[in-house]
Amino acid sequence: MSELELPGLSGNNPLGFMAALGVQTALAETNGELRLGWTDSLVPTAIIDSEYGLDEITPRVLSVARSWAAGPALNPVPERDDVKFPANGIRDYLDRSRGLRDGALAMSLVAENSLDAMSGTKAKPTDLDFTSGNQKLLEMMRRILTETRLDDIAQVMSDSWHYSDRLPSLGWDVVDDRQYALEAFDPTDSKNNPKLACPGVQCLAILGMRSFPVFRGGRKTATAACHGTWNQGCFSWPLWAHSVSLSVSRTLIAHASIPPDDVASAGSDSPTSRSRQFAGWGLFQVLASNIDRSSKYGRFGPPRVIWQRD
Repeated sequence: MSELELPGLSGNNPLGFMAALGVQTALAETNGELRLGWTDSLVPTAIIDSEYGLDEITPRVLSVARSWAAGPALNPVPERDDVKFPANGIRDYLDRSRGLRDGALAMSLVAENSLDAMSGTKAKPTDLDFTSGNQKLLEMMRRILTETRLDDIAQVMSDSWHYSDRLPSLGWDVVDDRQYALEAFDPTDSKNNPKLACPGVQCLAILGMRSFPVFRGGRKTATAACHGTWNQGCFSWPLWAHSVSLSVSRTLIAHASIPPDDVASAGSDSPTSRSRQFAGWGLFQVLASNIDRSSKYGRFGPPRVIWQRD
């Protein structure tokens, strides 16, 4: 297998990290093998080991995107466009997706018996649902997976991202902070001031969501790699130097994504402190971005390094 750098997918942006996992997922879905790692540089970028070149990987990614867009995870029965399922509808939704290629996406959106603490009657979705108001997560994802083009995907893997208002934004990109203090126009006015997004990287990131399953939590759904409360949470993710398979990357995410406040205690001399194992696992950084829902929509805060190899 040959090593290939994807300079467009940066590991210090949660959207770029999720997108790289999406490339890895797409190859696994099409019986291909792709091992993923990261450059240990000022701006870490994805490195892949694969028997396929970009000209072969890109159509495979697009094929999986189209398949997921038409699959049961994004097309519930009865029909709906968001993930706020009634309590008695969650199991049926998950059952319809069980064992299918996009089933892992369904399990990354809602969990059985994990309900909104206020109403107790509707599903509480993943922490990565940044929608609000009239936005509908399933509808947005279907559009992105259906309308993203082959050249959109090829471009984001190999070059800087191109932004447009052609498709909706899922809000996962840290470079677009639309707070009032930084905006000349109302950031909630989607008609006159639409939020720009990069279709290709969002398409890849949706595929990468399978690496962030959800579970029944306390007062909200527990999402892999996410910590804190619904309104004031945190997303943390590890970067590793040596290319690993999809199952290993998911394991690293599950075990090395820790809340920033736990880093100090985790680095103690206790033999059970988890961060003492990070370097041995091949990690060189763990980063985090706050999740803030104090404005109308959820957003990621600026990324910061919370652990680094000596």
